[in-house]
Amino acid sequence: MLGFGAVLFLIAVVHHATEFYALNELVGPLVAVLLDGLPALGLVYAGYWLAGTDLPPEGRWRVFIWCLVGASLFVAVMGLSLLVRAFEGRVIGEALFPLLIAAEAGGIAGVIAGYYTGRARVETRRAQTMSNTLGFVNSLIRHDLRNDLSVIQGHADLIETSTGSGDTETEFDSPSIIAEKTDEALTRIDTTGTVANTLTGDADIERVDLVAITAEMATRIKNTYDLPVTIDTPDRAPVTANAGLRSVVDNLLENAVEHNDTDDPRIHVAVEMNTETVRLIVADNGPGIPDEQKEQILDSQSGKESSGGLSLVQILVEEYGGKVLIENNDPRGSIFTVELSRSDTEQQ
Repeated sequence: MLGFGAVLFLIAVVHHATEFYALNELVGPLVAVLLDGLPALGLVYAGYWLAGTDLPPEGRWRVFIWCLVGASLFVAVMGLSLLVRAFEGRVIGEALFPLLIAAEAGGIAGVIAGYYTGRARVETRRAQTMSNTLGFVNSLIRHDLRNDLSVIQGHADLIETSTGSGDTETEFDSPSIIAEKTDEALTRIDTTGTVANTLTGDADIERVDLVAITAEMATRIKNTYDLPVTIDTPDRAPVTANAGLRSVVDNLLENAVEHNDTDDPRIHVAVEMNTETVRLIVADNGPGIPDEQKEQILDSQSGKESSGGLSLVQILVEEYGGKVLIENNDPRGSIFTVELSRSDTEQQ
C-alpha cells in the first residue's frame, strides 16, 4: 500500500509538472497537485502506519486488497462517467486528473473499510479465544480436578474408616495416593493459568522438554483408561513453548481415547527430532476423520464440526509458532502431528 500511494503521487507530480511547462501557469497545477498529491501521500502514510498496528500479516494484506478494490471501483465509476460524456459528444479536457483523485479516494475508502473489517475479525477471534479459554478452564475444573478431588476424598475416607482397624495397607498407600493426586491437581491449576495467559497473549514462551511432558501424559492416560499406549521418544526434545504444552499433549491423547469406537483401542505416541523442529505424533486406531472435516475440526470458528479441545490445541500451537497436521492412519484411525520449533540452545 505504501508503494501504491507512492506510485500515485509520482504520477500526479509528473503529470502536473508537465502541465506547468505546457501552460506556464503555477497556480492551477499547484492546486491540482495538492488535490491529488496529498491523498496519495495519505496512502503512503497509511501503509507506514498499518505496519505498526497489531493486525496479523494476513490482515494487512486484506487491507491492501480492500485498498486496491476501492481504488478500482472508484476509477471504474469515474471512467464510465467520462465514457458517457464522450459518447454524448462532450469535450473531455483532462481525464487523468479526475481518475487520479478517484483512485486515491477509493484507495483511502478501501483502507478504512479494510482496516475496520480486519479489526472486527481480530476482535471476533479474540472473543472466540476467550470463550475457548473459559470453556477449557471450566472443563478442566469440572472434569479433571473433580476426578482428582474425588480420589483424594475417597482415600481420605478410607484412612478415616481404617484408622485403628489394622488395615496397614490402606493406611500406608492412601496418604501417598492423596499426595500424588494433590500434586496433580496443583499442576493442573498452574497449567490452566499458563494456558489462559498464552491464549490472551500474556504468557512467556520458554524452553520445555516435550519428551518429559509426553511420557507423563501418556502414563496418565494409560493408567486412567487402562489401555495400551506405546511410546517412542528420544531422551529429550527441548522445544519453544511453555507449560501450556501439557494441555496440547493431554487434549490430543484424550481425543484419541474418547472417540475410539473399537473393542481394542490402541494409541501410539512418538517424538521425532529434526534439525530445526520437533514433531509430536499421536496415532490411534479409531474411526478416523473425513477429509472434508480435517481443517474444520481444528478451527475454533467453524461451528459444529470443530472440537473444543482440538481447536484449543490449534490455537496454542499457533501461539508457539508451530502447526498441526491431520492424516489418515493405516488401516484405520487418525494421526495428529504437532510440529514445534526446536529450542535454539539445543540445536546443533
